[in-house]
Amino acid sequence: MPIGTIYSYPQNPRVSKAQVIAKYNGLDLKVATDFVMGTTNKTPAWIAKFGTSQVPAFEGSDGTILIESGAIAHYLAHYKTGSTLVGKTKAEEAYIQQWVQFVDLGITPHLSAWILPLISSREYSKLAETAAIERVKGKLETLEHHLVKHTYMVGERVTLADISGASSLLMGFKLVFDPPFRKQFPAVTRWFNTILHQPHFKAVLGGELPLCETPLKYTAPAKEAAKKPVKPEKPKAVKEEKKPKAKDEEDEESFQDAPKPKSKLDLLPPAKMPLDEWKRQYSNNDTPVAMKWLWQHIDLTHDYSIWKVDYKYNDELTKIYMSNNLAGGLLNRLERARKYAFGCLVVAGADNANIITGYFIIRGNANEMIEEVVDAADYDSYHWKKIHVDDAEKRKIDQIFAWEGTVDGKPIQDGKVFK
Repeated sequence: MPIGTIYSYPQNPRVSKAQVIAKYNGLDLKVATDFVMGTTNKTPAWIAKFGTSQVPAFEGSDGTILIESGAIAHYLAHYKTGSTLVGKTKAEEAYIQQWVQFVDLGITPHLSAWILPLISSREYSKLAETAAIERVKGKLETLEHHLVKHTYMVGERVTLADISGASSLLMGFKLVFDPPFRKQFPAVTRWFNTILHQPHFKAVLGGELPLCETPLKYTAPAKEAAKKPVKPEKPKAVKEEKKPKAKDEEDEESFQDAPKPKSKLDLLPPAKMPLDEWKRQYSNNDTPVAMKWLWQHIDLTHDYSIWKVDYKYNDELTKIYMSNNLAGGLLNRLERARKYAFGCLVVAGADNANIITGYFIIRGNANEMIEEVVDAADYDSYHWKKIHVDDAEKRKIDQIFAWEGTVDGKPIQDGKVFK
């Protein structure tokens, strides 16, 4: 007898997650074949039973009703006494939940913000896409750091953390994580392939999953494209792209983050050079062109200050890619400062002899670092020094922002941008 029935649209990865768990635990899980998205889940009978049109939805043979994919996965993983999916100790179970939630809350919302505008009618914004990609990368760096030393998320076998995490990242690896992207996260890619090649995963997915070779890109609808000769694209982008970004971030993160406190920086007089305009210049132009624009427009007497940043423990750094991941970890924790700062960190040198260094443009000209940066968890691992910007310093900043040249004789190998 089936343990219950799960309802959703076809090929939903969140349903695949439940199916894989059921196979590991030897459970008979029925997937409804007569479900019609937007019709079945809108009927009064459905709403009376589940309370919402949300899918996937699960109805157990014993009357258990569940509507969150994470709750369904947890229920199925724990259904079998002695299941290897849930950990052998309380500590292991806590670690499993840690990584389940890390991916579900830290990666999935941003991955959705990246992919959904490319495959659905959700409004597309280049700025929002860029922000989503950077956030996905930041979280994957944390995962990379963990998986460099571990075959599986927790312990020495597949657990709920692996099944849930791989299912959540499936669309990324299928649609947008192309070879250059995957190259940045070799341990994550190795782990993902390991999980997807497990017999139970292959049985549910119907065989091998082809990984992305050419990433999905946004293509403007024909009607929108036809308007371009009449209405220039750039003014439209400045007007329309700025607003969706704030909305997207609020929609994605409001369910998991506490309300952000207002900043005293908002009380400053308007800057002559809007920081968002500099970020657009940097993103849309060759770096030398962007830097020339920056030095012509930035006011370092009242509006902004520039800070030199150096990692305190450079003597402990080893592999270039690990150092770059470490730098990305700091930037990933600076979310509160996104409205008030721009920065570049680079890794210079060679394996086992490299440094992390960089520069940040900060709103305001106080002699103390702003609260939004100090609040970051990794802040104390770096030296922050406000600098006087002369021509010599400008040349150094130009190199860092371009990821080119050398720092103290060490060639710049890689870098991260906070914008």
